[in-house]
Amino acid sequence: MLQAFRLLLARIYFREIRIYGQEHLPTDGMTLFVSNHRNGAIDGYVLLKVLPACRAIVGRNLTGSWFLRLFFGGQIEVYRKAENAEQKAWNRERLQEAALAMRRGQPVLIFPEGTSELGPHLLPVKKGAAFICHTLLQEAGDAETLSIVPLGLHYEEGWRFRSAAEIHIGPPVHVTRESTRNLAALTETMRQSLADVSENFADEEEQRQGESFASMLRYHGVCRKSHLSFCRMWARGNISEKHRERFLHFYHDEGLQRYQNTPLIAQGGARKFAIMYYLLLPLFLLAYVLNFLPLFGAYIAARKMADDTNIIALWRILVGTPLFVIQCFLYIIVGLFFCPLSVLAWLLVMYIFVTGTGICLLDVWRRAGVRGRNGTNAKHHEILSFCKEFK
Repeated sequence: MLQAFRLLLARIYFREIRIYGQEHLPTDGMTLFVSNHRNGAIDGYVLLKVLPACRAIVGRNLTGSWFLRLFFGGQIEVYRKAENAEQKAWNRERLQEAALAMRRGQPVLIFPEGTSELGPHLLPVKKGAAFICHTLLQEAGDAETLSIVPLGLHYEEGWRFRSAAEIHIGPPVHVTRESTRNLAALTETMRQSLADVSENFADEEEQRQGESFASMLRYHGVCRKSHLSFCRMWARGNISEKHRERFLHFYHDEGLQRYQNTPLIAQGGARKFAIMYYLLLPLFLLAYVLNFLPLFGAYIAARKMADDTNIIALWRILVGTPLFVIQCFLYIIVGLFFCPLSVLAWLLVMYIFVTGTGICLLDVWRRAGVRGRNGTNAKHHEILSFCKEFK
């Protein structure tokens, strides 16, 4: 039940979760999934799309209260830095629990970077993940082997509400008890397998350019590759210098309106997008007014509490979700005082319809507005011509 609730939160926050490389998923044996850590604790929610039965190894700091357990409970809780004998004994017991779960066929997930960042490249992979593999195989016995499957999480704009997420599944690495004795070598193997399914830009400016380049192509119909694949093309220099200069010319043009830091152009005329934008505007104004409490509360929480972009989504969910429940409860209480039950039922249905439609169409509406405003820009045909060259 909790897993379904968490997956629902991820599907509400992200408009789409795309999965690549499902053929690499093991069908039997002990499996440890290792993932890059991009977007705070929300990463685990996104991975539920492909790993519904998986249990994650999480820090006990995420389950310190009943409220946090609602969002992160039911996992394998360990102390990230065991400081005394009691905490070390606790960690050993939890790893034994993980080994038992894996022997029964339930996969386990870990984030070997230890912390998250929406930055340009993979963070250093800690040896703790390799030590966990060693411990798991020690508990499992000599005959057992372990499949380590790398997962690459990628977000178009991870902090933005109703952006898109991608899960890239890499080829599994098979290890034995003997091969886990060299922790440094196993850590390097993990790092390389994660690097193969992750972003690897030189710096943050190159990351902004590469992600904008990928968004421009995908939003103009070039969908033969994933967003991450286009990012990696930019990072590796796998496009001509001519194309690079042409894109940067669009990228730096201050006269172009942007969505996700990307200029969007209407294909087939901008007027229909402008009309769509203004026709849908009353719906979104109504949805915003009806959901002012959770939206405003989530916005303030993200502004005040998030010290980096990688935990904006987390704070919005942690604050916005309970405020949404409180708001619904208040609507029902007020409605019971002023409306017959039949009328209240219809009002609630309308509220759910307006809210749900607003969530589903928010990204479409935003893009329509940008395309409509860019309709008269002189670079309209240049951008369309540029994108066609990658189809």
